[in-house]
Amino acid sequence: MTIQRPESEAKIAAMFDRVAPRYDLLNRLLSARQDQRWRRHLAALVPFRPGGSYLDCATGTADVLLTVGHKHPEYSELVGVDISAEMLAFGQTKVDTSDLRQKVRLSRMSAEALTLPDGKFDCVSISFGLRNVVDRGKALMEFHRVLKAGGSLLILEFFIPKRGLLGALFQLYFHHILPFIGGLLSDRAAYKYLPQSVGSFYTPDELRAALYDRGYTVESVTSYLFGACRLVQAVKL
Repeated sequence: MTIQRPESEAKIAAMFDRVAPRYDLLNRLLSARQDQRWRRHLAALVPFRPGGSYLDCATGTADVLLTVGHKHPEYSELVGVDISAEMLAFGQTKVDTSDLRQKVRLSRMSAEALTLPDGKFDCVSISFGLRNVVDRGKALMEFHRVLKAGGSLLILEFFIPKRGLLGALFQLYFHHILPFIGGLLSDRAAYKYLPQSVGSFYTPDELRAALYDRGYTVESVTSYLFGACRLVQAVKL
């Protein structure tokens, strides 16, 4: 199998523009709605900060942002950024019909170059987006820059699952069934790339080391799907 790596931010943005109309539907279908449970778990790790500021990178259609906003009404500012204009357009529609619209701001922005002030946010998150960033180390440094001291970074991402029968079954689903269904309902090339991109991403140990090298400490790691999905909670030192 050829491992797919993000070639350029422009190509990644164009891919997500293409899949945006069916993105939410396929997330629910292909994860058997587990994506909603994972988002709730992420929201539960967001620190309690009255009047706080929260940033969701690669926010897509703003599902994580809105989940966190409803879980943490004490936050006064909710910012979502993404490189895909089409994903943001669908997200804005959700925001406009929610009770959080006065708190939420969506912007087209790269995780590698956040045009946001230093030390502004109490919490930064990125869900299933870090592996699609061309320079992941640079993005981790940007998250560190915009976080307050002691602020939390939450990363929800796919990894190569543990070995064994269950891991093998998941690999079969992830690399063959998922692209087939995604191809029927949306863009086949995109849903072939997205599973394969996991092969070029950090291993769990590599991610922990990358975080440590950039000034974080890892507080917790929650594993789902035999290790194929993990929720990493880190803190800026």
